[in-house]
Amino acid sequence: DVTEPEARAALAAFLAVGGIEQWIAAQPWEAIAGGWTVPGHLQGWRFRVEPAPGGVRVVMSARGGEPAVWTVPS
Repeated sequence: DVTEPEARAALAAFLAVGGIEQWIAAQPWEAIAGGWTVPGHLQGWRFRVEPAPGGVRVVMSARGGEPAVWTVPS
């Protein structure tokens, strides 16, 4: 399983357009079953981080919309 420090390191090191992963890595997290949530919002979006094979899965959702899901390699 991926630990919180490992998940944060993977997100902080991931370079993509917009820098969302770095923003998530820098926020406080709350532990939940199966991963972590980011209590803060970014322009109305909510984020969940989950361990995934070879990295972490990011779930980005807004009220009333379909979530965006992607995997960041560790």
